Amino acid sequence: MKMLIDDTGIMTFSTTPFYLIEAERLHLNKAFSGNKLLLEQKNDELIVTSAFEHMVKTSFNFTNNGIYSATKTIIDDVVQIDVHSMLPTFAYKLGLLNSYYKKLFDRKQQIEAMPNYQNNTELVRERNEIKLKLNLYCSTNDSGQGRYVNRLLAVYSSMNFMFDVLNYWGMSNIVNCLNDGFIMRVPRDFENQYLKFKDHYQAEIDNLTFSMKRWQHAIIKSPQEYILINSEEDYKCRNHNFDVNSVYQSKTGKSLRKLKPKDVDQGIVELAQAKERRSIKMLNNYLFKEGIDGVDPVDQAEKLNNIKQILAKAGVYDAQYLIERKYYYYFTLDEENNTQGEDYVNRFTQELLRNQVFISGCKLKDRINVLDQAIKTTEIKDIDDYLENTNASVICNYIPSVVDLIGEGQSIEDWMKYEVQRIRNSNVEQTYQFNLLALVIQIWAKLHHGNANQLGNYLTKLWQGKYLDQLDLADHIYNAPNTLVVDGRLLVKDERGIYSTKESVVNHLLKKYFTKKEKQQFKNNKNNVLALLADEKYQDQLGDGFQSDHQAIFLDQNAEIRTDSPFKYQLNHHVNVDYDPTIVNSSEYFQLNYFLKHLAPKGLKQLKAMLGLIPLQYTDIMSELRVFIVLKGKSGAGKSTLAVLLEKFFNDEGQSGSNIRSNTQNVNQAFINGRYIALNDVKNGKVMLWFDDFQANEKRNVITANAGTVINGVISEMAVTASAKYEADHPVTLPSLIVIATNAMPQVTQEGTAARMFVINSPKSLREDPIKDEQGRVVNVSDFINNPKVWQALFYIIMQEASKLLKMSDKERQKIFNHKYSAATKLAALNDSLELFLENEGITSLYDLVGIQANRLFNVYKDKMKQPSASYRAFTEQLEMLGFVMKRKHFNGKNYQKVICVKNDKLAQEKIKAMFNDLHVTPDRLGSVDRTTGEITTLKTWRYKYDEFKKKYPQSSAVFTPFEFNN
Repeated sequence: MKMLIDDTGIMTFSTTPFYLIEAERLHLNKAFSGNKLLLEQKNDELIVTSAFEHMVKTSFNFTNNGIYSATKTIIDDVVQIDVHSMLPTFAYKLGLLNSYYKKLFDRKQQIEAMPNYQNNTELVRERNEIKLKLNLYCSTNDSGQGRYVNRLLAVYSSMNFMFDVLNYWGMSNIVNCLNDGFIMRVPRDFENQYLKFKDHYQAEIDNLTFSMKRWQHAIIKSPQEYILINSEEDYKCRNHNFDVNSVYQSKTGKSLRKLKPKDVDQGIVELAQAKERRSIKMLNNYLFKEGIDGVDPVDQAEKLNNIKQILAKAGVYDAQYLIERKYYYYFTLDEENNTQGEDYVNRFTQELLRNQVFISGCKLKDRINVLDQAIKTTEIKDIDDYLENTNASVICNYIPSVVDLIGEGQSIEDWMKYEVQRIRNSNVEQTYQFNLLALVIQIWAKLHHGNANQLGNYLTKLWQGKYLDQLDLADHIYNAPNTLVVDGRLLVKDERGIYSTKESVVNHLLKKYFTKKEKQQFKNNKNNVLALLADEKYQDQLGDGFQSDHQAIFLDQNAEIRTDSPFKYQLNHHVNVDYDPTIVNSSEYFQLNYFLKHLAPKGLKQLKAMLGLIPLQYTDIMSELRVFIVLKGKSGAGKSTLAVLLEKFFNDEGQSGSNIRSNTQNVNQAFINGRYIALNDVKNGKVMLWFDDFQANEKRNVITANAGTVINGVISEMAVTASAKYEADHPVTLPSLIVIATNAMPQVTQEGTAARMFVINSPKSLREDPIKDEQGRVVNVSDFINNPKVWQALFYIIMQEASKLLKMSDKERQKIFNHKYSAATKLAALNDSLELFLENEGITSLYDLVGIQANRLFNVYKDKMKQPSASYRAFTEQLEMLGFVMKRKHFNGKNYQKVICVKNDKLAQEKIKAMFNDLHVTPDRLGSVDRTTGEITTLKTWRYKYDEFKKKYPQSSAVFTPFEFNN
């Protein structure tokens, strides 16, 4: 059916829903004073008249301004299509413009038809002025032609048109619609389709013009908040956290759209533009750029675990925002294996499934359905090809109840409960699905001699009730006085008054609310209730602070330490000590300070600041600093002693696991393995993540690139995805304070992670420098660890340091963790044996290795350091971490693979040439040859011309900078 103008003066199309036409007519009645386009509906979908009539449900909201819809997603390869001057165009077509505005519209069309009018500033200015006048006129209710009518006729006509356009392209392709435009996935053969699309609609409405632009990436947060990116320079930002107008308004309280040019503060505009560009660049780099190692970008789910805090503001804070893998199926009766003898039942099912494709989020198999029919399930591999070559007319984003099986021993009532809950969770065509379920139940009752009316009434009760029975149980549990729900996870107050996610504590409470019958299937019922508690209405928050048996201890808004009654607050963590400032007068306070100075003689300030970060993980300070700590020192230096002290007052007596140490000491597992991520959740009582002797159980103490990128996100307080036992994957917040205590520097394969590593050196063991009291007497380590006053002194230092950090300026905090105070250098990231090899061979700067073939150097390293099982790949990776690049070189008639070079290729080339001309050394020879004896000299030969080239290439000063070998 073509476009038509009905007797009310509204344009309608074949796809315009009947109920929408009725609502539009109602609003055009001057006596109607409602302010909603549609009266409140129980369901936002079309209602069908029979089980055999299928209508495509839409998830779009119709408002007085147009159509709004969005799929929260990150998606590649999209196109944005906009309708130019949509409202004036429809007002013109409907004859709603008076002669003055009609002339303006004609002039605008005339300008737009001029070739390259965009290059004429005068024409552009004139067009913009006309466009503004037309939009203002068409957006005004009272226009002299009757209140509401002038504006709403055009609005509703354009809305009906846009709805038809969306159906033209296919609802499943649309990811965002905003009134006069939409964003969709690019279909195959798009260019030809787009030309046909324009011709199709311009034949009906000849004044329609469109604009189209393709984008590589889209981040859709909501209908009015989205970002489109082709590159750091070519993007479209409509996110209210980043776009220029929003930033300007947050700074000045004024909107750029309403200000006259002379009133605009250009300085703030430039700041807003810089913030927008910076935000887009960060999003583009973290989401869509290739990884540092040159491989393809990590998959979308992994990206969301690794990106920075800014992505939360872009709307990317949950992996569910990604477009999930979809499986397409059609269902048929399996005639060979079908034992259902009732013809009407078979005809019913055949009619329901005929000419339809069903979408599932998981793989499906053949089954015997609830009506005892054999259902054959066929997956469609290429949905576009299938639709082109079959007469399938409907794609359904749900699985119909008629194909579901009923479990052995399961009652029909329980099956109905499950189906109703599944339909509610699907949020797709609910009315149609419910009607279909009612018909299935009636047929089941007929086949099994059941009471159809009784089952129908039960189904209606399930449907009409505000919540299902299990949801009522979720309400009971949420409203219990000793429960909280934080980030969708149930926390229950334990015997110490601290909220916990520990299974024993949670299960004890849940069982109080279950019947005997439900307790028999406790695991399933528990999981159902926990899933329901993820609803947004069940959300609480814990306060930041600590609770002892006698005190609530926290930092107030002025960064002052406060103590109060423990019964007034719901705080994060329990501590086994009280906060007591008088501890500073004790011998234990002196002993503790002696121990901390021993542990970090050149980094005491940094070590104490690290402790002060423990209470500050819920502030912006951690994401501002963005560091993790490596506590590097001799075996027996006291690193584990500090961890044990922290455990003494942060762990509860008799608890399994630790609130300080990670549940695995393998750093890579802790940040990649979903089970360990769940165990390390802050809601499990974790205060920090301490890794003791990371390298002790590893052949190579390497922090992988994948783990490193997760660490980058965690220290910025980004959630990661966990997979706890018996639970679905869910977002988890890990402690953002990460400490790796190690005897040998861990290798960090990702440059960005290495840059955030702050190293505190512990050069002496406690045997060499034992703990002493104020009288100079040696204190036994065991006595020191088990002394409650030492715990109290450490807790006092933690709170004091936290208070100091809060009171500092950003620059003062950054200065504490400035890398010039860190024991880390470029060499610190290397395997200790490689560092020792370089030192032993007299290699003192990058220059000394330039021009050597990597495999020749590797063989000497293996022999001299007795490392026969060393990995060549790891060896070259470490060289690259120093700043080298490996290149193929053609020299003196030969090809040399993986020659060690620097970024200044001219310098590398000249050195190779000088080594050959003057010393007769080629890249595959590690030293010069004495022509008399034939002896090959040491690697020191490769320092040749150091002073000369240092002067010649001042721009490459880093190449000639001496290494600072760690002691």
